[in-house]
Amino acid sequence: MRKKVKGKLYYLARDAKMRMRNYNRKKSVFEQLPYGKLTFSSQDQELYERVKKLLSREEIVINPIQELMNKKYYDSLSFDGKQRYISDLSEKYKELKLRFEKEQDSFANVSNI
Repeated sequence: MRKKVKGKLYYLARDAKMRMRNYNRKKSVFEQLPYGKLTFSSQDQELYERVKKLLSREEIVINPIQELMNKKYYDSLSFDGKQRYISDLSEKYKELKLRFEKEQDSFANVSNI
């Protein structure tokens, strides 16, 4: 009778399974993924927290950019500055919304295992 030899794939799969069992729920899935280790400034992190609260609400948000903007700062800008501020804020909102959705999908996939 031949003895079954375990290859590299077996050990890689075993290690991956152990990581999933020992999954640390305190860290976000996004931070654990290699493409998720992006550095955000403290302002972006603060904005991300506001985006998370906004998207986690039960109600539908009609104008999220208006809710995220700093109204005092916005009122102090010129017309061109206001346009640039809204454009920059909407780009950041799209990026942060995508990050939030990836985290939610990752949590959903992990909880189904």
